[in-house]
Amino acid sequence: MTAKQQEFEALDSAYQEFRSVVDGLDESTFQESWLDGRWGVREIVAHIAGWLREVAVGLERMGKGKRPAPEGSDWNAFQRWNDKFAAEAAGKGKEELLRELERSVAHFKAMGEKLPDDRFAEGKTASGFFRNVGSAHFREHAAMIRAWMNRQSR
Repeated sequence: MTAKQQEFEALDSAYQEFRSVVDGLDESTFQESWLDGRWGVREIVAHIAGWLREVAVGLERMGKGKRPAPEGSDWNAFQRWNDKFAAEAAGKGKEELLRELERSVAHFKAMGEKLPDDRFAEGKTASGFFRNVGSAHFREHAAMIRAWMNRQSR
């Protein structure tokens, strides 16, 4: 199995794990703000979908021989991006946001598919994107949501 295939499998597995945590939530639980009193599952889903959309553009740019972040985009300004993505969730329900997440995952994977296998070698940018924005990101937030749910059930 190539490193690229491993990254895709890790992404798919982490995404399914995340969905298993959020799919069963009812709308009011999905909308509840519990993280710093401002974020909840709704904002987390929008946050992940937003990063996947943004970095999919980077993967596409890499395929064209360009640097991932478009000119003038500072992906290291995490809080600004996170606030933007969370704000995009305002007024949206669970099903709409989960459809957006599904589309973001599919687009992210499609842009990764277009890159040659060697771009996924250890230490390469594409593998870092797939781990940090993809599989690790899903697992981090799945664990965070599970911990919150466990606190709620006590």
